[in-house]
Amino acid sequence: MPRRELRPHQVWLIGVPLNLLLALPAAYPVAFAMLAAQVVAGELGWATLDPTVVDDGAGLVIGFGVVSVLFGGLLVFGLNALFAFRAPQLSAGRYWLAVALLVVVPGVLYWTVIR
Repeated sequence: MPRRELRPHQVWLIGVPLNLLLALPAAYPVAFAMLAAQVVAGELGWATLDPTVVDDGAGLVIGFGVVSVLFGGLLVFGLNALFAFRAPQLSAGRYWLAVALLVVVPGVLYWTVIR
């Protein structure tokens, strides 16, 4: 049985709600990535860093964060690839940029503004 092809608007109708739902569990990998960026910027002298963050084991937390970011990225890519590659007319660059923004921006907003 041949694979069913989708129209670009069908991919967008599936992808936007799916990625907004995936943003909920992705909030913690985003927080780990923000902590890693803060520690790296502090070590390079670009920002002030609280020394207790590094002393209290930020390396271990960042290590777990890298694993969770990789796992979350594979999960997001895999779920989107199930239907995104079935639409040959889809503008892939715009779609994957929208996927990244829909997953990351809610987490950043949660950890910086809302919380």
